[in-house]
Amino acid sequence: MKQYNSYHTSIKQLAKRNKLPKKYASSIDRSTIWRWRKEEDDKYFGVELSKIDLLEQFLERRESATVIRTYLKFVATFSVILKRSSQFQNTLSENKEKLILSILKYKKNINLKLVLRLCNISSSVFYHWKNQVLKKCPSSPVQLCRRIYSNQLTKDEVNRMKKLLTSQQFRYWPVNSISYYALRNNIVNVSLATWYNYINSLGLYRPRAPKKPKYCTGIRANRPHQVWHADITVVKCLNGMKYYVYLLMDKFSRFILNYQVSEKVSAEIRMQSIKQAYEQYIKAPGEDVRLIVDGGVENNNSTVEYYISSEEVSVQKLIAGKDIRFSNSMVEAQNKIIKYHYLFKHDYKDIHELRNLLDWIIPDYQYERHHHSLKGLTPYEALTRVHVPTEQWQQQIQEAKQLRVQQNMKETCEIC
Repeated sequence: MKQYNSYHTSIKQLAKRNKLPKKYASSIDRSTIWRWRKEEDDKYFGVELSKIDLLEQFLERRESATVIRTYLKFVATFSVILKRSSQFQNTLSENKEKLILSILKYKKNINLKLVLRLCNISSSVFYHWKNQVLKKCPSSPVQLCRRIYSNQLTKDEVNRMKKLLTSQQFRYWPVNSISYYALRNNIVNVSLATWYNYINSLGLYRPRAPKKPKYCTGIRANRPHQVWHADITVVKCLNGMKYYVYLLMDKFSRFILNYQVSEKVSAEIRMQSIKQAYEQYIKAPGEDVRLIVDGGVENNNSTVEYYISSEEVSVQKLIAGKDIRFSNSMVEAQNKIIKYHYLFKHDYKDIHELRNLLDWIIPDYQYERHHHSLKGLTPYEALTRVHVPTEQWQQQIQEAKQLRVQQNMKETCEIC
């Protein structure tokens, strides 16, 4: 009769982990070892007790308490970093079911207050989430037990809310209008915030018409002096006085053709700025210029009209929003650059200091500052069509990468 051997559980566990000593592996049938490796970990009742001896040995060591405290400190630091993220609480809320079930599973072995503090969750929020997870009510739109959360809307109120939101009568009304209608007619007496909460819970989003595509891209300039923009921006000095900065710019190059500073809005100053720019930059006779202005009185008056209608001048004035559908946003954006990138970083007490400051700002903007909208060119380079070898820049970047690798490979530090 064949004799069968009995094997200690430790031998089976070592075999499952491929750590069985050769002394034992050579004396045990290979099919038996293969069967042990295929067995499930929880086949033997009380398998978790096999780790108790190891755990007790660890806890008896002097450094065990230090290791545990170190890990807790690391977790606390990591928690502080995570809590600074604006998405941390949203992530916890979205995964609250996993969090609550995990806490409840190990609640006998963990400190609940410590866990909540690490997660930056108050006790009230935790128990609220616990009720949401464990006491879901399918009859409630917000899935909360009506007995525990008795202040939620009744079934009848929810049905009336649904009826109003889906009614063709209020198809063109926004939610706030419907809420006031329901309140004034004593149909559903809740706040506007509650309406939005239940709309999200019920999935009753109000239909919105899709935005119509914008086929028109505005007036384009294919060359310098094809389109000009004129505008006034107001600047306040330390003396409390407001002054008016007149700007005239070329659309193609973003070059400021003329600028003036005055204490008043004047048609004469606007006309002079156009005249000076025209005489300085328009060399070819009969070259048409389209001047885009807004509806201000400094642009639309007999003084400006008289000048641009003369025979020696070829300027077509267009009022933004009237003669053309487009705004005068190009020069308005330039105004913001001059003010926020330059002027507002300085103090100027009166009109004289403001003029002196602009006498430095405008040249820097025109001749030194490289513009992303101009693909790295300055406004003067774009205006004068100066050729800049932009195609070489990508090659320069690649060469710099190769040189960077070579130099970094030669560097040494304490770690190396």
